[in-house]
Amino acid sequence: MRAIILAAGRGSRLRPFTDNHPKCFTELDGIPLLERQIATLRAAGVNDIWIVTGYRREMIQPPGTRQCYNSRWAETNMVESLFCMAENFGDDLLVSYSDIVYEPRVLDSLLSSSHPVAVVVDNNWRKYWEMRFNNPLSDAETLKMDGAGRIIDIGNPAQSLDEIEAQYIGLMRFQGEGVKILHNNYTNLGAKKRAWMSKRPISQAYITDLLMEMILRGESVWAAPVSGGWLEFDNVNDIEIVEAMLAEGSLAQFYDPKAIPVTPKSGGG
Repeated sequence: MRAIILAAGRGSRLRPFTDNHPKCFTELDGIPLLERQIATLRAAGVNDIWIVTGYRREMIQPPGTRQCYNSRWAETNMVESLFCMAENFGDDLLVSYSDIVYEPRVLDSLLSSSHPVAVVVDNNWRKYWEMRFNNPLSDAETLKMDGAGRIIDIGNPAQSLDEIEAQYIGLMRFQGEGVKILHNNYTNLGAKKRAWMSKRPISQAYITDLLMEMILRGESVWAAPVSGGWLEFDNVNDIEIVEAMLAEGSLAQFYDPKAIPVTPKSGGG
């Protein structure tokens, strides 16, 4: 299995924390998000780890990992960063955003899935979103599933909570035929007009745009459900909330920072 961590973006919503270092260097209890994520992957036996870099790429060189540079990082988004690695996908690919951390049980849910395309979704998302936003609908996106556990809608603006059965966290796996599905849908992205294309060019497509393209083309995208056990650091408010919960000892209700012991180190390795 090969893991790809998408860490090319600047993380402008995290300024001033990202003025001088990449988003993935944001710290949780003194330890960068990237170090925590790498430790969790290695504890599960995932040791072939690549990082797609962009902003401040010279800083992202953790020992035992390899890097792929998205030279167009400032003008592209997650899909283009992922496909900088296209020649090195292999046949079992784990993809993760760099601004998240997750407990081993979250990763285990994904690794235990035998489906060609599997996406981690949080069934207990609402409590976390209510901590982060005055109105959860201001940020949460649609995610609907059928009775078998296939995702049938993802990544669209939600008009009501009824459109959200779980929340996408930015962690997924493509194995066997799933890697071919990933390639094929990227190649055909834009062949049919989709609603999101009126808001952003194809070069700035989100991963959820690509997943929804698979669904619309009849491919099965399976949910790997979890109940909490992860955090996202998308803006300064996220950092402040986590720091407050750390101080009062309540963070473990969402994510246990001791689930994978990591020793603080200088820089990114």
